[in-house]
Amino acid sequence: MDVAIAIILGTVLIGAYVAVIVYAITQIRREPTLNSSERTVWILAVIFFPLMAGFVWLLMGPHPLGLRIDQTRTPRS
Repeated sequence: MDVAIAIILGTVLIGAYVAVIVYAITQIRREPTLNSSERTVWILAVIFFPLMAGFVWLLMGPHPLGLRIDQTRTPRS
């Protein structure tokens, strides 16, 4: 019986973990103030560092400390 409870609890926790990651990625994709480079960075951060990226997103928002990724390119001579 203890093994069954552990399996059920583990399944619920893994399901909740995946749901939170999917929710975070959905919120990142819908954020209008992010450009494509910033979205990519945030999505990769959530995938590879889910706890840290989640806390930063929740506490500081999509542009922590005012950081932005500029997409303008200067022509090379």
